[in-house]
Amino acid sequence: MSVGARLGALLLSSSISLNLACVAAAHADTPAPIDLAKARAYFAEDKAVSDKDGGRLWGVRLYGATFFVDPESRFVVANEPDPDGVLHADGDLFVGTLPQSVIVSNAPVEWEGKRWTMLMWPYIPDDTNVRRIMFAHESFHRIQPALHLAAPDTPSLHLDTVEGRVWMQLEWRALAAALAEAGAAQTEAIRDALLFRAHRRALFPGSRETEDGLEIAEGVPEFTGSVIGEPDLASARWRAIARLTDPDQTGTFVRFFAYLSGPPYGMLLDQRLPGWRSKLTARSDLGDLLASTLPGLAPASAEARATVYGAAALRLSEADRAAKADAEKARWRALLVDGPTLLLPAAGNFAFSFNPSTLVSLGSDGTVYPTFHVVSGWGTLDVKAGALVPTDFTRATVAAPGDTKGPHIEGPGWTLDLAPGWSIVPAAKAGSYTLRKQ
Repeated sequence: MSVGARLGALLLSSSISLNLACVAAAHADTPAPIDLAKARAYFAEDKAVSDKDGGRLWGVRLYGATFFVDPESRFVVANEPDPDGVLHADGDLFVGTLPQSVIVSNAPVEWEGKRWTMLMWPYIPDDTNVRRIMFAHESFHRIQPALHLAAPDTPSLHLDTVEGRVWMQLEWRALAAALAEAGAAQTEAIRDALLFRAHRRALFPGSRETEDGLEIAEGVPEFTGSVIGEPDLASARWRAIARLTDPDQTGTFVRFFAYLSGPPYGMLLDQRLPGWRSKLTARSDLGDLLASTLPGLAPASAEARATVYGAAALRLSEADRAAKADAEKARWRALLVDGPTLLLPAAGNFAFSFNPSTLVSLGSDGTVYPTFHVVSGWGTLDVKAGALVPTDFTRATVAAPGDTKGPHIEGPGWTLDLAPGWSIVPAAKAGSYTLRKQ
């Protein structure tokens, strides 16, 4: 999922049943929430991007069943009919309304045995290059399971630490140098990138698995979006170099890192290891694949090589960021760990969406999702001011509400609409609550 345009989005498989409640509104005096002419142009652009690749990258064309959705009205415009004919034809487009039970997100979604790419209309970028990259990225997600590349998507919490962030940025800088160089200079830069990568992973046991999973789950789609969405390979390479050398350091890297790491690894592998994509699996390590192109890693000190890439200045800026982050973490911990809370367990389907660039790790206590939208068996939760979620997504915790009666509950920065048969009951911790099915 394309960061920035996508506002973070993870959607577990969900069944959709579209209805025609707002079809009449689409034809009434009030303009439709989605401009059909513009939607038609975007579909044509999406198809043109896919046609340019012609299926060469992954052996299958990216363009397929896609719909745009307006999050507020839930009005949908699709490029194909649904299998059961629920959508209403409007010229060569198909329109309908998304029910409240379905999470709106930039993500693939299953509906009536058909897998669709869903894109949020208000967040489609005006910038042509960014928009085309997003189209290709999100289209890849739709075909990702068929390519057997549906890897685990677990946040790499160590990338919210000073050392984790420093060594990740050093790896990025070396990858940027590798993209800009050729021959022996490129080989040396790749050695440095892999050296920094290995050093970071040695500092944080278990980090290899989470990093590898996210690089396949999101890094490969972003690589796909970059090389297919950009006008040419040179444009994709320089875009990657710019992002690697000047990343947004204000946010967290726990998921965001994969969007920056994926493109350079993919482009370097295309150059140095032709055919790598046909051998890629959900458990592959992009670093190991790139290392196989080297004549052997020369012994080197990671700390010594780090000075060449400006490690001293990185540590100063990361120390400043950490001081501010510690204060923010203390505030979240007081609200969602130490204070009275409401626990919402997973109940059957647990479909959710969030902004991946805003996460805050509280270590073993979980990760704070400042914005979080969930649909589960107990109802619908919409969070605007913080939910605490474990890495296995088995529950969500929010600050305790003042009033627990009724089907619609409001708490500090969140709202909850309970499904029939569910209620809020006191928990063991004083002042805290949990959900229970009656």
